[in-house]
Amino acid sequence: MADGVDSDDPEDQADEPDLDHRHLRSALEFALAVVEQGQKLRPPLAYPSSLRPFLRQPRLPTTALGKVRRAIDADPGFRRRLSAGAIPELVDPIGIEWLRRDDGWRARIAELVAAANDAEIAVSADQALRRSERRRQAAEDASARSRAEVVALRQRVTELERLLEDGRSASGDAAAQRLAAEAELSAARLGARHANDRADAARVRADAMAAELDTTRRRATDAEAQRDALLAARAERAGSAVSSTDIVELRDVARHVRQLADRLGELVDARPARRMPVGLPGRVAGDARKAAEFLLATPGALVLVDGYNVGLRAWPEVDLDVLRERLLDAVDDHVRRTGVEVVVVFDGADVVGAHSPRRRLARVTFSPAGVTADDVIRAEVDAASFERPVVVVTDDGAIRRDVTAAGANTVSSQPFLDAIRR
Repeated sequence: MADGVDSDDPEDQADEPDLDHRHLRSALEFALAVVEQGQKLRPPLAYPSSLRPFLRQPRLPTTALGKVRRAIDADPGFRRRLSAGAIPELVDPIGIEWLRRDDGWRARIAELVAAANDAEIAVSADQALRRSERRRQAAEDASARSRAEVVALRQRVTELERLLEDGRSASGDAAAQRLAAEAELSAARLGARHANDRADAARVRADAMAAELDTTRRRATDAEAQRDALLAARAERAGSAVSSTDIVELRDVARHVRQLADRLGELVDARPARRMPVGLPGRVAGDARKAAEFLLATPGALVLVDGYNVGLRAWPEVDLDVLRERLLDAVDDHVRRTGVEVVVVFDGADVVGAHSPRRRLARVTFSPAGVTADDVIRAEVDAASFERPVVVVTDDGAIRRDVTAAGANTVSSQPFLDAIRR
């Protein structure tokens, strides 16, 4: 096995060969060098905490070799990560075999130790010391940092594999959220198309009315000129001294009197020409939640709720039937507290489970086939009496613009949810 024997292998769990600590000096010093360089990474390289006292020492004391060896032996995962960076330029053959522990490593180490013992007879202690120092210096000069990065990357691969497994287990929830987002996007696109159609129709009607108004004005001007000429001719035949200028002045007086009569008629008629939105007191005007609480408790008000638009804001992860029940439960609690009339509008009368037999305090409406909930809300606003305050709860920009133009107040989904779930 190229990456070393797995920690569950019975052979790996057996006692190590009779190996003196000094034969592992290069591997132990390499481990400390990797740990020191690995602390410069972000995130830093993980290592056994028992190695901390031996870091940043100019040379590992002989008395500490056993402690460092036992710390590495106690953490097989750390040892395997070290083996990935161990190369002959940095670690001697005995140390590489001890770190990697490939099949047959004990026999190879025994041969290497025997050869090393024979070589030590001919090499003085001073020469061995200089060779060890050169090897340590080589470990520092041969990009120990890059080898530490290799070890850290292997650790990161293990973490990413774990995260991938977690992501696979959560894929079901992500798919449900994606489907809900796609449904909301489709509804938004449909609403945008309806809004564009209404805007185009309104422009056509406005152009036709402008043309008709110009034609009417021209006809009125021609008719007045003909009338003035006729009156002047009649006055001349009757021997009256009335001139065309006098007739024009009389016409202006008559027009002024007619305007005054129209104004008086407007004053007598107590009904407003259009709905006026509810005014917000200064203490709540700057606070979205307080403003929502004020509007939702306005006496006599009609509150229209865009059901799925609001529900998906509060419970995006649940099925639509569960979402409807949760939203209607919260709305019923609000109706029970305030007594205000609330109408909750959902898309699609043909939705399975749409018509629940449960009796509700709020009125629940599902749009018929071919009609969106947006259009149902607009129709409810238009059908309400001008004298009655109307509050529409939605985050849909097109609906908010249309109902605001019709004199209704609007409340966003989150302040509404905060207000009814207190």
